[in-house]
Amino acid sequence: MAPQDLAPGSPWLSTAALLLAMGLAVATALLGVAWRRGQQSQQALQARTEELERLALVAQRTSDAMVVSDVQRRIVWVNAAFERLSGWTLEEVRGQSPGALLQCEATDPSAIARLREALNAELPFCGDILNRTRAGREYWIELRVQPMRNGHGELTGFMATQTDVTERRLAQDGLHSREAFLRKAGRISGVGGFALNLRSGALEWTEQTYLLFGRERGTAVSVLDMLAHCQRRDRDSLLACLTRSDSHALDWDMELAMTRQDGKAFWASVTAEIEFDDSGAVRIAGAIQDITRQRSMQAEVRRSADLLRGALDAIDEAFVIYDADDRLVLCNQKYLNLYDRSRDMLLPGISFEEILRFGLSRGQYPEAVGREEEWLAEQLVTHRSSSGPVVQRLSSGRVLRIIERATADGHRVGFRVDITELVEATEAARRADKAKGEFIATISHELRTPLQSIIGFSELGGHFAGMQGAEQLQQMFTSVHSGGQRMLTLVNGLLDVSKIDGRVGTLALERQELCTLVDELLPEMSPLLDARHLKLQWRRSHSPAWALAHSFRLQQVLRNVLANAIRFAPEGSALELSLRDDADTGLTLSVRDHGPGIPPDELETIFEPFVQSSRTADGSGGTGLGLAICRRIIACHGGRIWATLPHDGGSCFHVWLPPCPAGDGPSTPVLPMPSAAQGSAAEHLSPA
Repeated sequence: MAPQDLAPGSPWLSTAALLLAMGLAVATALLGVAWRRGQQSQQALQARTEELERLALVAQRTSDAMVVSDVQRRIVWVNAAFERLSGWTLEEVRGQSPGALLQCEATDPSAIARLREALNAELPFCGDILNRTRAGREYWIELRVQPMRNGHGELTGFMATQTDVTERRLAQDGLHSREAFLRKAGRISGVGGFALNLRSGALEWTEQTYLLFGRERGTAVSVLDMLAHCQRRDRDSLLACLTRSDSHALDWDMELAMTRQDGKAFWASVTAEIEFDDSGAVRIAGAIQDITRQRSMQAEVRRSADLLRGALDAIDEAFVIYDADDRLVLCNQKYLNLYDRSRDMLLPGISFEEILRFGLSRGQYPEAVGREEEWLAEQLVTHRSSSGPVVQRLSSGRVLRIIERATADGHRVGFRVDITELVEATEAARRADKAKGEFIATISHELRTPLQSIIGFSELGGHFAGMQGAEQLQQMFTSVHSGGQRMLTLVNGLLDVSKIDGRVGTLALERQELCTLVDELLPEMSPLLDARHLKLQWRRSHSPAWALAHSFRLQQVLRNVLANAIRFAPEGSALELSLRDDADTGLTLSVRDHGPGIPPDELETIFEPFVQSSRTADGSGGTGLGLAICRRIIACHGGRIWATLPHDGGSCFHVWLPPCPAGDGPSTPVLPMPSAAQGSAAEHLSPA
């Protein structure tokens, strides 16, 4: 630039000054705009900061957990609710993946896949996720994720809100579990449900109800549909119950004849109750169950009960059943007839004691007169213990044998056997037996005196006839003497029977050594053995064989048994006499012969008075009283006598005596001689 250009007034200088002034003006204007814009930006930033502070305050104070993550889905910030819910602090979780930190093996993989798919597409997500706290507790959250973008729409991160819904999920799971349980229970039990809205008329069925009626599940149903399944005779009853809506209506329960969709008939039990609110009845809720099988079983039970009752009424004995509480269950007509004075009280449910007291008040039990309470106590003890048969006499004159037994479930079953005729016959037989015994004793005593005279004079006449050589006269006296002896033997036997049957006298039993008693008896039997050329093999015990016995009477038994064996044994044969001693079971004497034996059907009858075996009743002697007397004598000892048939022929008689109590000195119990009827009781004490 030339110096003159800078001289005052030059054109260039003027132009430069103008440009400078304009530049300064523009600069000043730009500075003003910039200052104003700065002021506006500062105000906007201040407002934005205040807004963020308010949002941060809300985020910190909200009950929902909040998580902010960057574009890589790494945690940038969490609020206090997150720390409380998860147990993790902001410092611990910053920079970590929320899914890797919180999700667990129990988390639903499909839910994770849906979340990942939404985030990859930069889309919002909402759903339930199962998480696990830092302490290991599992909890459910409702997760809501929103993408965050800048002013240009670019993704800057994600913000997630987590609401704890654990209780809701557990309640839902419990509800679903209960619903599944109810469906399963309904299917197993065959119980369906229904609900009728009394205001709208809408009817709902459960799944099992649809199955029960054979209808397709889920189809709309109405009251008319339900009535259509009810058979005509019960339809009005069901309709009346379904239309009850007054506040005083009671719950109802009925059994109805119904029909399935396919026409198959069945029986249903329908129960329901009416629900109310402040305005009145609002709903009927009920259950319906197929009870066809139960009805069939009930009908079968009724038929069986009728059959049983008919059978009980048909039997000839009185029958009764009491339950575990001792109350009457049932009795047959025969029972009612026997206890006619109490029959109006013999109703199911009445106690046994009440029945007895009522009978006492009407004089039904004559043996209780004057001792009613004592008699009642005895009867109750006997009844409750079910101990043995009991004889009871009624005011009607009937005599009953009561037999009662307890069942496994505590019931008592009893029979009342009318033994009136048996008792009367027994008493008549006892009177006849007593009269017979007295007659025999009287006749026997009356006969012994003249027989003794006949025997004495025949002996004397035979002696004088022999001295005078009157052989024919001597034979006559001998015949008279033999006949008198036989008659005396018969009379003595009758006296023995009379004494034993009539309990005349007693037997004093003492400790006796049986081998010694047998040894004393054998010499008496030698002449009889020698006369028939018989041999007796005596197998005695090697040790003392003690028994409680009456020596004279026991030897009488052995003498009779041995005499019978000698009489019927084949001449020249052998007899066997043995003794078996067992400290636990007693002593057994056995006499074996090889004679004609005894028919099997006569093994018992030969022990009856005046009875002889058909094989030996040949006129060879005997009155048929010997074995009868033997049995009664052995019965007095508490023992038994019986006969058996050996396989190789002959017969064997056994005498069993019970074990003898240990002791050094003699034992002398005095036992009454039993009658013939009592003699059989001893048989139960001996081995068969």
